[in-house]
Amino acid sequence: MPTKRPYLRAPDRRRQLLDAAGALFDRSGFGGITMAGTATEAGVSRQLVYDHFGDVGTLCEAFVTDRLARYRTGLPDISGLDADRATAAMFHHLVSIPAKDRRVVRLLVADVGLPALDRIRRRFHDDELARRPRASASVASAADVERASAMLWVDTSALLALADAVTNGELSGAEATAIAVRIVRATSAAGPPPS
Repeated sequence: MPTKRPYLRAPDRRRQLLDAAGALFDRSGFGGITMAGTATEAGVSRQLVYDHFGDVGTLCEAFVTDRLARYRTGLPDISGLDADRATAAMFHHLVSIPAKDRRVVRLLVADVGLPALDRIRRRFHDDELARRPRASASVASAADVERASAMLWVDTSALLALADAVTNGELSGAEATAIAVRIVRATSAAGPPPS
């Protein structure tokens, strides 16, 4: 006889389904998130997943948004810090969050051709660009904005790789922080490309 699933309030059921989608992502990547897989992982019917997330695109967007909320929890206030201290604070935050949450950030930064994430990627990018004091204080022209935008992804990609190296025991936190500061200094000092 099948067991009856326990009743959960809508927010609790949504949390359960997002956690199930997260387990699929952690095992199989973004392509592993399906409505049927989420239902199986959560031990619920597929119809229940559809009731909460009308389609797989909506489920995936909700999952990524949820993981980004985890990333943003505890973000350091870098306003008023010099560039080196701001970089170190952001890097320490990246190291402190679970590797699986960094993986979602990397997915957005890498822009691996997932149109379902375009809106989230743009919003994440704009939010991160606005947080960078050097970007907002030093951009004067459209070319400066484009350059700052490109350097944001370069810096973020490098810092994510360094955070993983710390997690994997390949570098100490102090070594990786020093490298992170040097990378951001180098990209900041690179200046606009020659015309």
